[in-house]
Amino acid sequence: MTKNINKLIVVFLGLLTFSCTQKFDEMNTNPVEPTEIPPNMAIGNMLVNGNIAEWSRYQQAFTLYSSLYSQYFANTTNYFSSGRYIMNLGWIDYGYFRTQYWESTRMYDDIKSYSEKYPGYDNHYWIARIQYELSSARTTDQIGDMPYTEGGRGTDYPKYDSQEFIYNSVLAGLDSAYTMLGNFTDQPSYGSEDVIYGGDIQKWKQLANSLMLRYAIRVSKVDPDLGRKYGTMALQRDLISSNTDNASVLTDPHSYMRGHPLFEVAWWNEFRMSRTMQKQLTETSSNLTDPRMYLLFAKVEHNDVNEETLQSYIKLNEEGRLTDFTYMQNRNDEDLYTVSFYKGVENGLPANEIPALGNNPGDNSNIGPMFNNNSRYIVMNYAEVCFLKAEAAYLGWGGNAEASYEEGIRASWDFLTSLSETQNFLSGADPAKMDIDTYISGLPTFSGHEIENIQTQKWIANYPDGCEAWAEVRRTGYPELMPVKQNDSGINLTNGFIKKLPYTESEITINAKNALDPKNNQGQGDGIDVSVWWDVD
Repeated sequence: MTKNINKLIVVFLGLLTFSCTQKFDEMNTNPVEPTEIPPNMAIGNMLVNGNIAEWSRYQQAFTLYSSLYSQYFANTTNYFSSGRYIMNLGWIDYGYFRTQYWESTRMYDDIKSYSEKYPGYDNHYWIARIQYELSSARTTDQIGDMPYTEGGRGTDYPKYDSQEFIYNSVLAGLDSAYTMLGNFTDQPSYGSEDVIYGGDIQKWKQLANSLMLRYAIRVSKVDPDLGRKYGTMALQRDLISSNTDNASVLTDPHSYMRGHPLFEVAWWNEFRMSRTMQKQLTETSSNLTDPRMYLLFAKVEHNDVNEETLQSYIKLNEEGRLTDFTYMQNRNDEDLYTVSFYKGVENGLPANEIPALGNNPGDNSNIGPMFNNNSRYIVMNYAEVCFLKAEAAYLGWGGNAEASYEEGIRASWDFLTSLSETQNFLSGADPAKMDIDTYISGLPTFSGHEIENIQTQKWIANYPDGCEAWAEVRRTGYPELMPVKQNDSGINLTNGFIKKLPYTESEITINAKNALDPKNNQGQGDGIDVSVWWDVD
């Protein structure tokens, strides 16, 4: 009898389970949650977060990593150690992996699916494709081989694609976007939802082609044929041709986390101008300090400085550590002084040295007049295109290298001096310090030092894009960075500098088979002393 009852119970539970599981998907589906997202609702998120243009991601991607390693900035707080090459994998995950897979890939796939299902969204798709390829190139530049075809697309253990494969796909995608955009003249674009170009198809075509030139140059050493193929193609088409074409994200300080991200984080005293940046701005021209310095960075000013502290600043100035150093006695107390100067701090200072006079954030230059909370966030500018054309000419792809190089410097200066943010400073500035022609006339001879000259000026003009600057420093070796004061990674780095960011903890633990594959990164595996594909020197 007991056995029969038990059998009935088993049968009943089985039927109940079958009945429940038949409706499980229905029960666990939110009836008001959209199953597809129209492109207009997805593109804003993709353009903002895909370009790391909100402050929390920006801090973890740029000011704690790439902007330190490109030496635009140096760390000035002793509670962050990424400047000394101690890796926080959570920051890398949030700044780069989540940006790539949660924002760029997910939004791109939603827009792609929608455009395939409904007619009239081709322009929407190709604009999203440009942003997706830009985001993908930026991410692989920082971390090397990565999940590209399967990452963020529902695969439990996405495979890692080689950077060579990714770059070939990125270049082909940008080529297709340039070709296809504008073929659908009867279709609308995003309009005001496009926070970069306001739906202007022609400007998106120019950006696609300019990015193609950027990445053709990027691969020109490791794969000269691939670089030449896409580089010469780009030079024959429409490029960003003036500062009015610059690609930049519209910021909104009245929306949560949508003010200019660098401006938002600059006041937390975590970083300041690097010593490398100071030297490049003050020593590159034999005639004049680079006038852009006064717009890129702020002057340090201290009131009520006593005699002992004044002598310490005078000593720093005698050592060549201060730029435009001045001091004067206070009117009301002759025992106190007011001092002012520009200064950069060394990268990788030991934590116990950061609070010292001359090293702390109060003694080094913060961001300058070119930034405000509602400044546009630059994605790619005309000056960079000029320097890309200069290198392309040097490689024999056509054009005049020196003319494009000089045009890039002037384009950078013209952009900075056209900003509404800089007008107040310029109105009171010493004209003798603002003479770009005098600065250019004192630059090193171009012939025989072409790549060093081009890359140094591109590095300055691309500020504060630390991702792009760090990629180009690794590719070319210019400008020459100063040694990091202390490496706490425990790894004996080949040339003293980190070469790429490591994979995140979640990848190492969950997707270990692919993330820890020793065939990754040209058989080098993973690590901070591992070169990415295009870094062949």
